[in-house]
Amino acid sequence: MYHTYPPSTSSTNGTNAIIYVSDIYGVPLLQNKLLADSLARANYTVIMPDLFNGDAIPVSSPEGPALNLTEWRTRHAPAEIDRIVGLTLDYMRNELGFKRVGGVGYCFGGKYVPRFLAQGKGVDVGFIAHPSSLETVEIQGIAGPISIAAGELDAAFNVTGRHTAEDILQKKNATYQTNLYSGAPHGFAVRPDLSNARQKYAKEAAFVQAVSWFDAWL
Repeated sequence: MYHTYPPSTSSTNGTNAIIYVSDIYGVPLLQNKLLADSLARANYTVIMPDLFNGDAIPVSSPEGPALNLTEWRTRHAPAEIDRIVGLTLDYMRNELGFKRVGGVGYCFGGKYVPRFLAQGKGVDVGFIAHPSSLETVEIQGIAGPISIAAGELDAAFNVTGRHTAEDILQKKNATYQTNLYSGAPHGFAVRPDLSNARQKYAKEAAFVQAVSWFDAWL
């Protein structure tokens, strides 16, 4: 479990924190830790659990068609991820004493923040970027404010998926936001090609989107 804290305890509201639900590369990925640190510099304590019990996809394995996740996913089924996220939320509330918890979810983690935004599940406010395997029923269950960062080139959360999510949230009269970033592929909010101006902008803007959302609703 990775813990990262605001630079000064006097500059943060000690009752609020963020759980960081990562992509398939998990805690070992430097970009995940740096992004968690950036959220901490925005004055939120951030807790990133090891969702995979030391079995994250190796950082050296680039995401794409050649990366076969079928067997790996059987070892990290939704019930097991739910268990780990639930234990982390209990730790944050009961041991660390946080009253309200925001959730950020990237790629793989973008499925689980909505699951825990359901009524009474433990996340009060959510932000997700380029979610993978996000199901209609999980969107329908969202009870708290949700912000979504989508990439124009993301096949995992494509135009149909985005419009479905927006339609559901609108019909629920949810507090929500969706931003679409041009030229942004899957993974852009964590692992962009920084030499590509549109990807670099999308990554930075999605971070501002997340912080602004939590500042407003958490």
